[in-house]
Amino acid sequence: MAESKLKRVTENENQDFTVEPPNKKRKESSDLLKKFKCKYFYIDKSLLIKEFLQDGSKIVCITRPSGYGKTTNLTMLRYFFEMNYENIKENEFQNLQNKKYFENLLISKEKEDDQTYLDKYQGKYPVIYIDFSSAFKIEKTFEATIESFKSFIKKLFRSYKNINLKNLDKYDKEQWENFQSGIFSLYELKESISFLCLNLNKVFNKQIILLIDNYDSPILNTVNTSFYNEFFKFYKDVFLNIFKEDKYYHYLFKTFITGNLNKIPILMNYEMLKKDYIEKHREIIWTLLVGYGYLIYDYRTVTTNFDFKIVKLEIRTNDVSEFIKNKLSSWKQNLCKDEKIKNTIDSLTRNYDEERIIEFLKDKIKSNLGYGTGYDYYENEFLDKYYSIIYSLLSLSDECEVVTKKKFNENDNIRELLIIPKKNLKSNNNKNDIVYIIINYNDIVKEGCIEALDYNENLEFDDIKLKEKYDKIIKFGIAFNEKICDVIYEINYGNCFKKKEMQKEIYTGEDFQYASNKNYYLIDKTKMISKLINRKGIIAYLITRPRRFGKSLNLSMIKEFFEKPINEIENEDKKFVFDGLEVSKDRKNMRHFHKYPVIYLNFKGIQGNNFEEIKNFLIDIISTLFKNMRNKIEFEKLDDLDKRDWNEIENKNKNNIKLLINSLSFMCSCLRKFYKRRCIILIDEYDQVLINSIKKKVFDIVQPIIERIFSCAFKGNDNLYFGVITGCYHFGLNSSNSGANNFTKCSLLKDNYFSDCYGFTEDELKNILSNFNITDSKEKSDDIEDGIKERLKKKYGGYSCVSNIGIIKNIYNPYSVMKFVQKNKNKRDNFELSNYWNYPEKNEKLKNFLKNSLAVEQESGHGIIDIGFPHEKYGMAFFRKKCLIEMKVNDENIKEYEDNEDDNKI
Repeated sequence: MAESKLKRVTENENQDFTVEPPNKKRKESSDLLKKFKCKYFYIDKSLLIKEFLQDGSKIVCITRPSGYGKTTNLTMLRYFFEMNYENIKENEFQNLQNKKYFENLLISKEKEDDQTYLDKYQGKYPVIYIDFSSAFKIEKTFEATIESFKSFIKKLFRSYKNINLKNLDKYDKEQWENFQSGIFSLYELKESISFLCLNLNKVFNKQIILLIDNYDSPILNTVNTSFYNEFFKFYKDVFLNIFKEDKYYHYLFKTFITGNLNKIPILMNYEMLKKDYIEKHREIIWTLLVGYGYLIYDYRTVTTNFDFKIVKLEIRTNDVSEFIKNKLSSWKQNLCKDEKIKNTIDSLTRNYDEERIIEFLKDKIKSNLGYGTGYDYYENEFLDKYYSIIYSLLSLSDECEVVTKKKFNENDNIRELLIIPKKNLKSNNNKNDIVYIIINYNDIVKEGCIEALDYNENLEFDDIKLKEKYDKIIKFGIAFNEKICDVIYEINYGNCFKKKEMQKEIYTGEDFQYASNKNYYLIDKTKMISKLINRKGIIAYLITRPRRFGKSLNLSMIKEFFEKPINEIENEDKKFVFDGLEVSKDRKNMRHFHKYPVIYLNFKGIQGNNFEEIKNFLIDIISTLFKNMRNKIEFEKLDDLDKRDWNEIENKNKNNIKLLINSLSFMCSCLRKFYKRRCIILIDEYDQVLINSIKKKVFDIVQPIIERIFSCAFKGNDNLYFGVITGCYHFGLNSSNSGANNFTKCSLLKDNYFSDCYGFTEDELKNILSNFNITDSKEKSDDIEDGIKERLKKKYGGYSCVSNIGIIKNIYNPYSVMKFVQKNKNKRDNFELSNYWNYPEKNEKLKNFLKNSLAVEQESGHGIIDIGFPHEKYGMAFFRKKCLIEMKVNDENIKEYEDNEDDNKI
């Protein structure tokens, strides 16, 4: 439905219908004034008829404030076009009684095809005229209001009681009589006006002129009722039926609609927010809804301090001001209470929940684009619809201001909005997130989101350089193609952003979020996350390192980065954890932050003296996983079969081993239905179950179960984004017929991906010692044999890792180094170098394990083992003297990697 650009209506419109005293003499006859509903005089606007006929739009909608002559003009149109229904033959469709009112007006002099407009058009059409300001009454309930609407329809049909229905079939005649009698259903009520149009067209074999005055009045009068949404849907259906049926039957010649508002005032329908409209009519946008967030906020000035000055467009009249107070204040409050609206605002301003935003936009676009009316939208009109929806939604928030561009200099397929927390404006505190939204039209919405995020990389909004003013800019790329849309956000950091300084407190645990929130001292290993994001074609990694080498802490770090929080409280605890770390320096990495469902398992603490007990341990740990994950999804939305299998796994059905084997793959498929994303699987200490099974001599029946669980989870799983499993030993997953033999293996023997992500490098060690003020009074250079760095290397270092860039030497055991630092802060001598995890009694067990596992590996053909073996003299200080052992399948050879000291050999 397009708004017409009828020039006659807009020229000098403030003076067109000025009321003057009754004693002032005018030439117009009292009959004309009464006919056209004028109180004192009539100013000739009859050329509107010509423009109405010449305008290419089939539907014209004119919106002006009260008192601007809308009803007068519509009444004039009615009496110009309306035929005489009772005396058709004699008058040849011409209504001579009405013709006299136009003989002295400007329209009488106008011609088309050598005919005057009066001869060609006057009195030639069936006209349906409806004034919705008085057609029916808004009652106290929806049901009572519908009854009032029924009475109006009954009267409308009875106004055509004298027409001859002979051209109608039996069904149409019966239906017509039902409408006249007031006997019809709610469904038939919605179709009543379209039915009237169609059947008048059949009766007279002429197209209809439909004139609707004050179309928005019923909606405005229900905004403060409890049944507003229900009534709006009904009212909208009435109109959609009219234009939908016309698309098929072509019964309308022209439609002219008037109202106070450009659009029916539902939250998502503001044509005024179109980019071109704002740019051209910024000074005359009707300000009815500005104060309550529905039209446009504008900023006029920017100070030298880069402060936005927000200026509302003024409300010109008391009538409009009162209308806002009476009609829209409580409406806005009620809308803000709507859970879906509130959650979507939070998702755009606080939680950054992409899926929730997509769901909301799809729902609103589907119901508000006008599909079903038969009138096509052009590309940029779709763009403006999205712009309107997002702007209108965010304007409901009391916590932020929505700023539009003063200079519309973006590309044609781009729209931009800025969301500034009000507390920033009041206190000049720029520590809070600012949200920058870029909306884009693209045939492929995923690519459109990336295109939007890559647009304006310098982050300049009009004359404001956002990076110079704000610490953190959340950038949303929103792309659509008609009713399909997608949303991606990323995090950008300002030029003055500073990472929170870490405390001088040592952490040797395995919980990354806890350590970060408590601000413990940590070495930044988030480069590992960047490597996982930018991996090429790799789905699953098997990472082995010696004990106490940071495997669990890194896996916890990966989980905290990728896992989507389940609620706002959890999100607030986690959203700042990675600020300023290595991974956050590339904004493209942050497109993956808090986006995915993560399945995390830890096989540490395995207990079981036989196969049944080990199997029950696996069942218990998987059951606990399902029980915890149930709280993160809307379980009732699963189909019945999925719910049945989920409950069986959670309730520990120990007789169905197939459910156990498929459990992780099954959970991935369930989670993808809710998160709309593939899953990440993280498994820590996977080898503990296998080691225990060797000790208990049940390896040959436990290993196939583990292998099949991993095979289902990691191979051919379309719902898997990537997976990482870690352990000390690499074995049990390498048989040639194994479904789990597709892991990319990363060990000290060879790691082309994460060689610098485990253990401390030389540079990291230097930084640690410097941070904790540990220096050696004797040490003048790094090469002095008895200097502290050399002593640490002998005691806790000596590891090397083979990678695609060469051998990385002198990697330090992180646990031992941090324990050393904890005991030697601020020291310059008398250092205490202890064995911080010395378990000499484990050596014999380890040797026995190697013998047993070697025998098992050779017999069953399950791959290789590579381990770090401790020097007994120095306890478990890894690789001070090192031995890496590779046990190969069906091969008598055992390769020993050593540092040329005989006492390391087995």
